[in-house]
Amino acid sequence: MKPWLIAHRGANDEAPENSRSAFDRALQYPVDGMEFYVQMTADGQLVLYHDRTLSKIMGRRKRISDLTFEQLKGLPWGRHRPEFAYEPLLTLRENLDLYASRTRLMVEIKSRKHDRESGRSSETTLKVVKELERPEIQKHAENIFILSFDPDVLKLGFEHAPQYKYVLNVSDEPGGPTGYESIVERPSSETGHLFALCAAVKNLSEPLVQFCHGNNKLAMTYVCNSPKQLRRATGFGVDAVMTDKPGWLTGFFKC
Repeated sequence: MKPWLIAHRGANDEAPENSRSAFDRALQYPVDGMEFYVQMTADGQLVLYHDRTLSKIMGRRKRISDLTFEQLKGLPWGRHRPEFAYEPLLTLRENLDLYASRTRLMVEIKSRKHDRESGRSSETTLKVVKELERPEIQKHAENIFILSFDPDVLKLGFEHAPQYKYVLNVSDEPGGPTGYESIVERPSSETGHLFALCAAVKNLSEPLVQFCHGNNKLAMTYVCNSPKQLRRATGFGVDAVMTDKPGWLTGFFKC
């Protein structure tokens, strides 16, 4: 059975990642969903951005949380590529309005150490859930997945909005709290709210996939950008594959 094919940050091999152009291009292919990242600005706006700092955008190690939305809007989100010179920074609201009715959306909430210690992780999670409460988005609740490496983010989200599907990104940190070994040792009461586990393709294993399927969860993986990576993922029988190259991936399955 063919796994779901998920555009990781949109078609980011063709357009700037997490941008409207990247998502629009991804939807030109027969993808089953799109994945993107949410962070919160200094003034509490939810925007789409992946990296820890803005160094590749502005050449400085500022964080999204250091700047207001107005300050961020003026930065070169098109990454100095002429055809994307005026690419805007997308907000979560804009993205949901554009795509929630069209495909599955994998909303990853970034939660790093400084976010957890400052309480921003919890604040961001509650703001995401509130954004999803809008009636026009609720109509498409079956399309919404919430992802994080932080299990506390997922627990908090589930407590406030159990209608969505929660996906724990499995860390490759040896002995870490979200490593595979730690997850399988937890009682089902601590993992029952999870819809899926998602692991880097290099960290896939038969026990991990068996754990998922034996506990009625999906097994997902990222990022498959080559035939070798894809063969590894499908060999383990995963249920969803993320890629930076949705054109290539969907074409591969047509062969």
